[in-house]
Amino acid sequence: MRRFLLLFLLWIQGLTPIHAQEKIVSDHPLPIMAWSGFPAGESTPDRFREMKEMGININLTVYPDAGAMQNALDLAQAIGMKMVTSCPELKTNPATTVGQFMNHPALAGYFLRDEPIRKDFEALGSWAREIESLDNRHFCFVNLISAIHPTQTAALGTSSYATYVSLFAKEVTSRLLSFDFYPILSEGIHENWYQGLEIFSEEAKKLQAPFWAFALASSYNDLHPTPTLPALRLQLFSNLAYGAQGLEYWSYWMSDGLRNAPINQEGKRTPVYDLIKQVNREIQEVAGVFVGSKVISVNHTGLVIPKGTTRLTKLPWAISTFETEGQGALVSQLEQGDKHFFVIVNRDLNQPMTFVIDGNDSLRRILKDGTIVRADAYAHSMEIAPGDMAIFMFPTKK
Repeated sequence: MRRFLLLFLLWIQGLTPIHAQEKIVSDHPLPIMAWSGFPAGESTPDRFREMKEMGININLTVYPDAGAMQNALDLAQAIGMKMVTSCPELKTNPATTVGQFMNHPALAGYFLRDEPIRKDFEALGSWAREIESLDNRHFCFVNLISAIHPTQTAALGTSSYATYVSLFAKEVTSRLLSFDFYPILSEGIHENWYQGLEIFSEEAKKLQAPFWAFALASSYNDLHPTPTLPALRLQLFSNLAYGAQGLEYWSYWMSDGLRNAPINQEGKRTPVYDLIKQVNREIQEVAGVFVGSKVISVNHTGLVIPKGTTRLTKLPWAISTFETEGQGALVSQLEQGDKHFFVIVNRDLNQPMTFVIDGNDSLRRILKDGTIVRADAYAHSMEIAPGDMAIFMFPTKK
């Protein structure tokens, strides 16, 4: 009997490689940061675990002093997370503070400023250069203002939003760019959102700098509704399709003036916590599509395409047919070595989108869990849920 069981187990092991399915993998998880994480006084192992469980791997909290910041870094390291440091001493005594933190395993970078305008760049640049002269292994983090009015930028101190981004990059040392735009409104999607993404991603591409982008995890006035799964997906998946190499949420912890953040003012989870946990898991399952990939093109389909974008008119070599119904889709093409990705995002927040796709034998579909399957295993006509995405892959043409 024992011999029979041993032979049976060996037979099962022999079958495993035959039935195992290939998955898209990433050497590194996609950075996902909580902006305004839990308050400094809530820095405990349980709070870090709770944040990590939601799928956050970087926390940004403002701490009252370097000692509190040190304690937070130690807690983050124990839980397996990173921190963007923020404490008064980083400004008042950069040399000592950077020296204290620069070799900490949980350090991701140094937070300098949120939403500066043109006149702030000189001082920020001086500060960033001082930090980088002491530590050139970690980034200085500055988040830029959104492109709500791409051509009306007098308040920013520049003639255009593209100039605002490019001047910042020239004057302020930073290993990455970041900007916020909260496009989901009670009345629909902000008309300038995709134009803003176009401008920011194009400037980042020119500068050869990775960029991070936001999703709204709360509602801070009557203009913005409570986050839903389609709204979160649309913001995050669109950012990734435009080439974002990191994602950010504002805000993690509810404060005065906010509604429906993942954690309320009593420190309890809200339904938004579980929605973000779900979409973060979906993102990391397919992180291998986006981490380190180069944007080849971003286009849109539909009877009317968003302002400031371009229509999809040419299909890649491996796809012979592609059509969408309804409001249309965002279509991104990315490359990573010998892999070419065709990413389709349903721009509709309320209705599923039907699309038709056909291609040659090399075309593969990447499922939500990262599994890679032959595209022709599925019907040519499929649906994408509101705000959701579908991903296809084929070899990069030499």
